[in-house]
Amino acid sequence: MISAAVGVLDRVRTPTATVAADAPATPVMDRTALRTRTAMRVAWVLIGAQLLEMLTFSWVIYHRWSNTWDYAIRYQGWWGIAHGNLDPYSSVVQRYFFQDHFELINWPLAPLSLFWPHGLWPLWIQDLMVAGAEIGAVLIVLDMIRRGEWSRRIPPWVPISLVAVMLVANPWIYGSIAFDFHYQSVGAACFALLACREMILGKSRWRLILFCALCLACGDIAGTYLAAVGLGGVLAGPDQRRRGATLVGAGVAWFGIVSLVGGNQGSSLAGHYGYLAGVSAAGSFGIATFAKALLTHPSRGLRQLTSHALDLWAYVGSAGVIGLFTPYAVLPVLVLVETGLSGGDGLSGTVYQSFGAVIFLIPLSVLALGRFDRRLERWSAECSVRIHGHEMATQTALSERDRATHRSGRSRMVSMALAGILGVGAIGWGLIWIPKVPDQWIRVSSATASTLDHIEQLIPAGAEVVASQGVMGRLADRPWLYAFTGIGVIPLHTANVYFVIAPNAGIELASVQSAEGALGELVGPLHGRILVDKNGVWLVDVRRPPGVTRLNLPHHYVTLPAWVGRSATGVRVLTGPEADWHMAQISHTPGYVLFGTQWNELPGKYQVTVTIANTAPVNVEVWDSSANTLLSRQGLLPTTGFQTDQATIDVTKEGTEHVFGGVGPFQFAPVPPPPGDRVEVRVWSPGTGNVSVYDVELQAIDR
Repeated sequence: MISAAVGVLDRVRTPTATVAADAPATPVMDRTALRTRTAMRVAWVLIGAQLLEMLTFSWVIYHRWSNTWDYAIRYQGWWGIAHGNLDPYSSVVQRYFFQDHFELINWPLAPLSLFWPHGLWPLWIQDLMVAGAEIGAVLIVLDMIRRGEWSRRIPPWVPISLVAVMLVANPWIYGSIAFDFHYQSVGAACFALLACREMILGKSRWRLILFCALCLACGDIAGTYLAAVGLGGVLAGPDQRRRGATLVGAGVAWFGIVSLVGGNQGSSLAGHYGYLAGVSAAGSFGIATFAKALLTHPSRGLRQLTSHALDLWAYVGSAGVIGLFTPYAVLPVLVLVETGLSGGDGLSGTVYQSFGAVIFLIPLSVLALGRFDRRLERWSAECSVRIHGHEMATQTALSERDRATHRSGRSRMVSMALAGILGVGAIGWGLIWIPKVPDQWIRVSSATASTLDHIEQLIPAGAEVVASQGVMGRLADRPWLYAFTGIGVIPLHTANVYFVIAPNAGIELASVQSAEGALGELVGPLHGRILVDKNGVWLVDVRRPPGVTRLNLPHHYVTLPAWVGRSATGVRVLTGPEADWHMAQISHTPGYVLFGTQWNELPGKYQVTVTIANTAPVNVEVWDSSANTLLSRQGLLPTTGFQTDQATIDVTKEGTEHVFGGVGPFQFAPVPPPPGDRVEVRVWSPGTGNVSVYDVELQAIDR
């Protein structure tokens, strides 16, 4: 591709300078051609450097155990295919892998693990797909220059530089690779863009067929992508109408075939769009029902799109906006509308779903800039004719205002200023939001990751694993893996089931309270063995009771054993009867014997009960950790036995955590924190005497 791009540059050079008759016949490259070639080389360097950065970032994400639920679904299928199972079952979602998104591209790619058995393969392949899409975007701009469709008034190095800057600076491209791997959107958009370029060129039928096939192999959603590209070609003009219609037919047919074989269960139409027809996530909801609901209840969809107005602006604004006003913008509009209509927080929380919109709009915005300048130039010429005719007919001169309007159309400064605005805007989005990507997606400390590395080595290869969804991805190289989300029934398959619980690490669906409560039940009534308890991660080996095939863990616990919490000056004591287990002070320095036991609660009145034995005075504190506000503090006098401390607290705030939303025009509405505040119980000791905390209870008494 790079050699082809250099050839394009050779064809777009302007005529060489005039030389003396006796001078050597060597062409001299003028300043514009030199700048164009330099801009092209810089563009490839930028994209290459960005690819290296993405590969490194994926390496860090993987080694920091920040691959979650979606990675586990896809890698479990990948691992099964690589080990000879051509119809793998995904226990994570409890269906066959092909039924999730029909991502056939995994079948030829998975055997790569035979050469190097590592879970980085799918992440790095996704990075290469992103780079391939960006190369396609640059080549589309180069094609326009080669065909002479770019305005003569703006030198070719301007669009080349602009598209490269907009691609490298776009924060949502980095966000798309930060969240696991999704060939059904990222890969599909890559090959759809390359197919779009071949459709426009109309030169190589076989390359067009290849990119269309690769696009469709990326899954069910790819059918809609290809159909949208084809529709854009139909709208673009007669030169592409036939090829575009073929792509529309292929995309629609593919989506229908995938639906018939049940390969789109991962798309969950009912879950995303069922609200339009009043259908639950478990209800029957197909394309026909979706179309009917959208037509009969348009106000519901409009309200949903309006509620995501800021997110929609973030995607189109960072990609140049004006690309929407081209016929090829059918795909980005489709992507944004179908994601925006979703009943959840798709636009805010799952950036990868909008990758297709961003990667298409960036080159389209550059194309729109060139067409705008050509029309401005044409309008200026028409004005010149009218002005000349007016002066000849009336023998009077036009006003200075009319002449100024004519001069502004004749000048290239308007278009150059618009190009500058697009470039500066893209850089602004990047400067504000790219630094936020690691903070959002890497939430496992290096120490915790090291402990998880150790845990991975301890778990037998064939054993079933139940893991916190924020760190479960790397444990998907096994037939039985389930997510601990704090709710739901867990099937049991092997004699020993290993639970990896990280209450405070990763992007978790389960609350800290449900994770700590589950630990208490696993180690207590279920008699699980604690194999690892370090750096906030627990590995518990539970032997499956005879005849038991499933485990149902409650999602809400009123009482938490104190030993599941954390301590700055104490240690867990798990000897003797379960009722005697506790957190005991071992340090003689002042500090918290217990902290980290918490519930996520809505505003209301609650009663806190702590069972404790202390031979030294202690403070029992209740905090609203979300607001860093002390709700209650009670001093307990020393006692020779057990005592129970009770306090009534009033949670008055909700959602006090601040979520960064950008500044000025560079704003985005990220997913808000869960409703309610973290109510945490802490026990502080001056370091004298003995302190043992047994359990903590939080009971709602009024809401």
